[in-house]
Amino acid sequence: MKRKVGTLIEDEVLKLAKHRAFEECRPLSGVIQDAIVLYLSNKMPSPKKRENAYRLFCEQPTRINKKQFKEILEEDVWDQ
Repeated sequence: MKRKVGTLIEDEVLKLAKHRAFEECRPLSGVIQDAIVLYLSNKMPSPKKRENAYRLFCEQPTRINKKQFKEILEEDVWDQ
């Protein structure tokens, strides 16, 4: 069963979603639903992993050695 919901979305995000729906000849609701399902699936890196990556690369980017950097670049976070 589907339900109608109301929410606020940034103008640019809505514009991109409408563009994608148009490109795929789909309703906007289908694009938004797919995005939510993907976000809620286990395929997305956890917020903790994203936060750790941010800290590692943005707060102190020079604190990793070349080997660590190479390992991070080769890691496939979508495969976990």
